[in-house]
Amino acid sequence: MDLTRNEFAELQQQKLIKEGAIAEALQYVKYKIAIISGKGGVGKTAATVNLAAALKNAGQRVGIFDADLHGPSVPKMLGIKKETHLNGAFWLDPVVTESEIKALSVALFWPGDMTPVMWRGQTKSRTIRQLLSAAKWGGLDYLLVDLPPGTGDEPIAILKSIPDLDGVIIVTTPQEVSTLVCSKAINASLTLGAKVIGLIENMSVYNCRCCDDAVHLFGKDKGKQLARMMEIPFLGSIPIDPLFSEAADAGVPIVNLHPESITAKAFVEISETLNDQMPPKEVPDAPPQESKSCPGAGHHHHHQHGKNEGCSHPDHHH
Repeated sequence: MDLTRNEFAELQQQKLIKEGAIAEALQYVKYKIAIISGKGGVGKTAATVNLAAALKNAGQRVGIFDADLHGPSVPKMLGIKKETHLNGAFWLDPVVTESEIKALSVALFWPGDMTPVMWRGQTKSRTIRQLLSAAKWGGLDYLLVDLPPGTGDEPIAILKSIPDLDGVIIVTTPQEVSTLVCSKAINASLTLGAKVIGLIENMSVYNCRCCDDAVHLFGKDKGKQLARMMEIPFLGSIPIDPLFSEAADAGVPIVNLHPESITAKAFVEISETLNDQMPPKEVPDAPPQESKSCPGAGHHHHHQHGKNEGCSHPDHHH
């Protein structure tokens, strides 16, 4: 039988009452990193997707959790069209993309490309917690969480929902206004006790295709200066690149679509810098069945097994 949205929400809410549901769901993930920005429009999601692709290409197991309910664009950038699968009463299989990144987005949870997601504040963070506790990621080296922009209640509530968060990466641009709001994001993270892993400066420079000149439209090294001023690591700069929007429209990370581009190489460097500075960490190996789909899960609709219908998954308590 199909599970309605309300029934699923109710069941998930019951499960959340059990202690540590989210921690349990994330127990096989080594590094949990939130990607934040002081405001919208700085290319945070594109940075998340391409950082994930660069890490994946370097041999890391990577997942993206798209927690931006306002404009979830992770699925578009990764070329995901289908909805996610609801397997049994309590858990969700992330979608494995062509670039072999596992992804789960609130956008995958509602049918139709254009469905607006209208929420009240409390419902938003509750939904995010439900999805976090329901996702079966299996073993991952990195889970990147793409947060809503800004430093309001919503991103803060989501940050608080992630147990043992390893830290946040802040995406900014060189404009003065952006650096100001970026320092707000840094302060908000530090207030919550979240470690700031570093700063990525997007739209830092335009490389002219005709003469190869580097044009700093908003001033040079602003991101570096801000990182130095706030005493946080600077992870790297991403240029303004028309190929970026082409890659987003194609649903393929620029790292994979144009691996020789300056932008792709910048993301590779950032991923190496990030990987080098993460402290060694041991997490338990995910049991093999954690990442298997249940029989009959490959349909593009929410699926629930009946009480004893052909699902022998050990995690299912019918």
